Amino acid sequence: RLKSGSVPKASLVVPQAQAQQVLRGIVRFVADVPADSSSIVVWQEAGSELWVDLARTTITCTEGVVGIGVTVGCDELDGSATLVVPFSVGTAERPSGLIMSTLDRLDGPEVVVARWSAAITAYAWEALLELATRLCAGLGRDSRRLALIPGSIGAARGSLLIQPMSRHDLSGMRR
Repeated sequence: RLKSGSVPKASLVVPQAQAQQVLRGIVRFVADVPADSSSIVVWQEAGSELWVDLARTTITCTEGVVGIGVTVGCDELDGSATLVVPFSVGTAERPSGLIMSTLDRLDGPEVVVARWSAAITAYAWEALLELATRLCAGLGRDSRRLALIPGSIGAARGSLLIQPMSRHDLSGMRR
């Protein structure tokens, strides 16, 4: 059992295939969609619609970058398009905590990225954070019986790197 604010000696190294499997199980939660419904949801904004296939959400890991692929479509496209949201994260040698950066405008069909880049990025970011949170919670609990949480997210070629930690005890900060 870890004390408040402590980290285990070793980081969690999750092979990309295993991360993909866990991600597949949480995308409906991230999108707030019931488990027994279609994996295709329709987002609406200002008279525009975009369908998103949650079941086709992917994760790829390269040195210092986690890519979350989101498959979308609309009437203006012939078929679907997969947009990858690249998150610059830490590495094993240079951890960055939970600091991540990405692009303002994704690479993809103009009709999609002009209106939907921010929404797709938000979905991908929440999916990555929820993935890390669930993987840490699966490792165990701290001395106060609270699930472990991610203190750092990084990437290596083919692996997601997560540093689990116990929560800080902020109860002494009361006024």
